[in-house]
Order: sequence, then structure tokens, then C-alpha cells
Amino acid sequence: MKIAIAGFGALGARLGVMLQTAGHEVTGIDGWPAHIAAIKTNGLTVVHDQETPKVYQLPVLTPQEVTGAFDLIILLTKTPQLDRMLTDIAPIITDKTQLLVLSNGLGNIEVMTKHVAKQQILAGVTLWTSTLVKPGEIHTTGSGSIKLQAIGGADAQPVVAALNEAGLNAELTPDVLTAIWHKAGINAVLNPLSVLLDANIAEFGTAGNAMDMALNILEEMQQVGASQGIKVDVSGIIADLSRLLKPENAGNHYPSMYQDIQNGKRTEIDFLNGYFARIGQQEGIATPFNALVTRLIHAKEDIERVKLAKQQENFEI
Repeated sequence: MKIAIAGFGALGARLGVMLQTAGHEVTGIDGWPAHIAAIKTNGLTVVHDQETPKVYQLPVLTPQEVTGAFDLIILLTKTPQLDRMLTDIAPIITDKTQLLVLSNGLGNIEVMTKHVAKQQILAGVTLWTSTLVKPGEIHTTGSGSIKLQAIGGADAQPVVAALNEAGLNAELTPDVLTAIWHKAGINAVLNPLSVLLDANIAEFGTAGNAMDMALNILEEMQQVGASQGIKVDVSGIIADLSRLLKPENAGNHYPSMYQDIQNGKRTEIDFLNGYFARIGQQEGIATPFNALVTRLIHAKEDIERVKLAKQQENFEI
């Protein structure tokens, strides 16, 4: 299968390597010049669970450079940048191209319907993780899974088969929106709290009030979900969080929001905790914890960007 991965950061690179190793023709699409240059020059370095680093060669292009047609485009662009990415790669999307969105956050499907027919949309969630250490190098740990659904009722079995050939543990689900909200609940806990506590997932779990904070977020989310016709299984999310805290699963991983903050990037907080707070306000549902977490993350974004700018100034002097 000819596959493009739009958003070839930490997770996109991990999936890309796995799919290429399984024999698929993979092209990465990304907008970070340093990352693209490093892969073009030295290949993509992957370190898995402290094993010896491996180097993989695969094409990575900007959205403006990529050409041709693809059977499948996997979207891992951050939700705030999804609309722009789809606009930029429109020339490579044919009416036969299927698009699988695995980006975190809520609202991705609505964005996609502005660009392609529902029949082409596959929406999914994934528990695979990866860390971008520096341009051209990722560190991976543990394993994961993918759940997906064809929004317009198209045949998604060939995509599931391709993903499973790569060991990605993919399966179809009849209710992906519930799964997406479930994953959003996991991310709404682990992503911002890892940033605010400066901790990886396992370290977050050592906090005596870790699950109390998780419940503060999730119980508000549950009320917001109910107002949108979504049943949020708080106990199920807590069970998954407990599993992810273990080092052999994802405990040693720093979530993507932590990585974005470290790199001076805007996060997707407005499509996680901020989304719950915004819908809550519209529906008359109090969400003080999610609103506070959102404001704190935005403050952290500003602080870290100023720090990085000063470091760059000192470097150039």
C-alpha cells in the first residue's frame, strides 16, 4: 500500500518505520525544516527501550513538495494545524484516497469534512507513543493499539490489514466517537499534568493525589460529554491510566504536550481541557478544573517561548 503520513513527528515517524518495515511504501510529510534535513542527511534514528539505535531511510517532504497519489494518508498533524495541512496537501488527495486521522483532541472529523467526502474519512484513536529527542531521532517504548471507524461506511478492512501487517494492533470499532472521547480523557489528564508537574507518565503516577486530579478533570468531562450525547466511562479511563503508568507500557514516556512545551510550540490544550471548558460554558456546566488547567498551560506556553527566544539570542551573540 502507498501511504503518506502527514505530521511526521514523534508518533508519525514511529508508525512510518513500522509500516515501511512491513513492506509498505511510506512517505513522510512535515513542516519542520530541521527534522526533514536531518532525516535526509543521516536517516531517521530510532532507539527502542534502550536497545541499540537503528537508522531507517525513508522520504520526508514538506506539504508543498509532495506529489503523486496515495492509497492512504494518515493524519497526525496537531488539531490546530489540521485544516492548513489538508489545504496544503490537497493536490495529492484523489477521490480514491482514504484519510485516517489519529490526531489527539476533538473536532478533527468536522475539519476533515470541509476537505473530503465522508466516504473517504476514517477516524481513529491510538495508544502508541513516541518521543522526538531531536531532529531526526525518536525514542520509543512499549506497544500500543489503534481503533478506527469508517465515518461514511466505506470498506476499512484493507487499511486495518495494512496496519496489522506492521504490528500496529488495529481493529474496527462501531462507535469511534466514544473511543475518541475516551482517548481525549486520557490525554486531558496525562498531557497537561505532565507539563505542570514536569513529570513523565510514571512519575505523575507517584503523586499521592494523581488520581484525585484525574477525577477532577474526568468528572467535568463526563458532564460535558453527556450534554453532547457521548457517554464517558470515567472508571474505564482511570483503569487505562493505571495501566499506562507502568514503565513496561508507557510509564517512561513524556506526552506530546510536554514535548511541544519543551520545543516552544503551541499545544493542543484548546482541543482537550479547553474544549470541555468551552462546551461547558455553552451548556451551562461548571468546569473550573479544566478551565484552570487550560489557562495554566497557555501561561506555560508563553513562559517557555520567551525562555527559548532568550537562549537563541544568547547563542547568536
